Amino acid sequence: MIVFEKFGQHQPLNRQAERYALEGVPIALSTMTERRGIGLRALAPILRLVEAHVLAAERLHGDDTTVARTGRG
Repeated sequence: MIVFEKFGQHQPLNRQAERYALEGVPIALSTMTERRGIGLRALAPILRLVEAHVLAAERLHGDDTTVARTGRG
């Protein structure tokens, strides 16, 4: 939940910590930071697969603007 809320919901860790404390579950900011790092390390292999797939394309599309890739390889 910490990683999802941080990146999926754009909730800073300090806001999450405040909310959890109000719900009766105090979690130290250092603990949340450590958990975030562990979560990101666990997801790293998936990130590498997605990155390889995206960068294998001849063109990248972002904000409805096509950009040709140069210097492939």
